[in-house]
Amino acid sequence: MRRTFYFLIGNPEQFTLEHRVFNAICVILLVVLGYNVPFNYLVGLKETSLIFMVFLTVFGMMYYWSRFKHKLTLAISIAAISASLLFAINYFFSSGIRGASLLSFTLTFFLIMVASPVRYYVWWLILNLVIVIGIIVAEYYNADLVVTMYGSRQELFVDMTSTYLINVAVIFIGTLYIKRAYNTEKKTVQEKTAALEKMNAEKSKLFSIISHDLRSPLHSIQGYLELMREAALDQEDKDRIELELLSMVNGTQEMLYNMLSWSKNQMDGVKVNIVPTNVARVIQPVVEVKKMLMLKKTIELEDDIDPSISVNADINMLQLIVRNIIGNAIKFTPSGGNIYIKAMRSENDCLIVVRDNGNGIEETNKPDIFSLKMQSTFGTNNEKGVGLGLFLCKEYTEAQGGKIWFESNKGIGSTFYISLPLAN
Repeated sequence: MRRTFYFLIGNPEQFTLEHRVFNAICVILLVVLGYNVPFNYLVGLKETSLIFMVFLTVFGMMYYWSRFKHKLTLAISIAAISASLLFAINYFFSSGIRGASLLSFTLTFFLIMVASPVRYYVWWLILNLVIVIGIIVAEYYNADLVVTMYGSRQELFVDMTSTYLINVAVIFIGTLYIKRAYNTEKKTVQEKTAALEKMNAEKSKLFSIISHDLRSPLHSIQGYLELMREAALDQEDKDRIELELLSMVNGTQEMLYNMLSWSKNQMDGVKVNIVPTNVARVIQPVVEVKKMLMLKKTIELEDDIDPSISVNADINMLQLIVRNIIGNAIKFTPSGGNIYIKAMRSENDCLIVVRDNGNGIEETNKPDIFSLKMQSTFGTNNEKGVGLGLFLCKEYTEAQGGKIWFESNKGIGSTFYISLPLAN
């Protein structure tokens, strides 16, 4: 039923509300006119039956242009003008003011106002008033223009009753559809508004944290330069301070790189360039860059990366994912700890595993670990992070058709898993 409805009216993702309303009106009118053509012929209103046949043809064409050619404005304009003129002609062939044509004018005006953009309302009102007042005045001053088609009082009552029932049914169905469509659109807008408000709040919080975190390394560098200028430091102190500054700058650089990637995604959307990629060639450069931090914290690294594995992935995205996962493992692993990295085949996927014996993740933080609900976290050497890295890891992994998940126990360590499709 839904597929049939979307085929006739149009999918909400491809058609605006006004567009779908007009398509729905055309479908209803085609059904109504399909009934009125034989009905008017059988009750003796052959001219009216012929006019309704023209109606049926015109609205069939308008429906086709609107639904399948996406020419909504043109379809509404031609439909409105044609309907007004045809009803005006029908007025003189169906007993004029004593017939049912004025009821039809009322229904036509209602349907035009419902489907038409607001900017055309005044024009359709003027058109309707001019035609209706014109034909009434014409009949008033020249009654011979009107042809009495009703052969009996019974035919008059049948036509008037039938027209009234059809008009009421069309107005009821049309109003019900419009009301439901409006409520659906309203709900969608409210959901989007809530999502935007939530995102804006998260952005504001993110920028606030980042601006705060940038001050710390800058103050430290400034303090070190002032210290070198004002006091003589022995080599051991210099080496120690330089290592601390290097670690701080590396962390800040990682944060800024994540921020840059996230900002680019917000402006341009996530763009993925999937190519066959050797996993070892992606992971090894990242490991080499991180070795300095591992040496500083005396962390032992064990890796088992199959050099023959290739995956379908975006190289830059995969490197960002691996860099963040390994960086977090280093950050939350204490001095003397261990980090284990492995890449292996798992059915039709490659499974990348990064395991550490660090602090682990608090149970309360696990549900939000991949979200933008940023909370400042500190590593075992007071390294600070904002949580943006893992959010990007999830977003980029899924953009490449992969999966990411983790296992963690407080005080024992964490294991992160990245699954990506193997390349043929």
